[in-house]
Amino acid sequence: MSLEISCSQFFDGDSLRGSHRLVIAESGIIESITPFAGTADVPLISPGFVDVQMNGFRDVNVSDASKEELQVLDNYLLSAGTTTWLGTIVTAPLERLTHSIQFLHSVVASREVAGFAGVHIEGPFLGNAPGAHNTKHIVAFDMKWISGLPQSIRMMTVAPEQDDAGTAIRALCDLGITVALGHSRPTKQQFEDAVDAGARMVTHLFNGMSGIHHRDPGLALWSLTNPKVAVGLIADLVHVQTDAVALAFQAAGTRVCLVSDSVAWMRPENSGGRIEIKDGAPRLPDGTLAGSSTPLGVCVQNAVQQCGVSLDRALASATSMPADTVGLTGVGRIRVGQPSDILALSEDLSVLKAWRRLPS
Repeated sequence: MSLEISCSQFFDGDSLRGSHRLVIAESGIIESITPFAGTADVPLISPGFVDVQMNGFRDVNVSDASKEELQVLDNYLLSAGTTTWLGTIVTAPLERLTHSIQFLHSVVASREVAGFAGVHIEGPFLGNAPGAHNTKHIVAFDMKWISGLPQSIRMMTVAPEQDDAGTAIRALCDLGITVALGHSRPTKQQFEDAVDAGARMVTHLFNGMSGIHHRDPGLALWSLTNPKVAVGLIADLVHVQTDAVALAFQAAGTRVCLVSDSVAWMRPENSGGRIEIKDGAPRLPDGTLAGSSTPLGVCVQNAVQQCGVSLDRALASATSMPADTVGLTGVGRIRVGQPSDILALSEDLSVLKAWRRLPS
């Protein structure tokens, strides 16, 4: 049985339009999208949100989760509007990372966890702004290890000030992996060399990097002014203050890629004080930010309601922009003939319902 749903506003991933009706086949494929006149079922329809930096949520941590826990995580995220996500794993010994990657690759390949589209490795080849990453496990590039990465790796965050960064970035690009720059305080030449080698994003703009100063510029400033580079942005309004969120959108425009950087803040082992929610975000005992507890959909709300970002731009930064950045197709846009990864949103952009009907 097909589903028909109408909306007062329709965002297809590229443009915001007026009232439309969508017809979705029983298979989950979108059959038609047509203008609609009348009383709409919902205020707004958008593509499902695409989160390319998500370490976990509530009590599930990506790096050591079972397949069953990853399904629980997927359900959590779907209820909050994230229909597609990259599971992010962070700096650890290479042997432990290898074990996590092998298991996560098997889950991605099985397609049994519908929203899990790949892996983002954040570290261990980082630089001079480690943040919450364990500095004992930050190491030099290991080209043999990089050459063995499986196809499920969609993104990797590295530091351009590392020796042989250009060689490593080119090798990662040759594997089809989107390279992001982060946890770094490079020189401008190191930044430009990394972009020339193929780096196309920075990880969580303003956080874990050198910043913006009119006499002492850094990675944040150079990424905002380089049209080749997308900028990941955590709009929980803790990692980045409202005026800085507005600045990022004004400077980078369509290059902003909203991310949650959410973590498993409710895990039992964190209840002893290793990570606790303080001043609106998970933190280490010394106060260092350790990710967020904010789903991507709330970041969209914050951008529009608190930071003055236009609705179409905010929605694109959480749908088509991240999908394009990591080369995902069939998500991030609403098109006839595609699977119906769509959201019904209220006037205040709360998630009313999410549909994710991927074909078998």
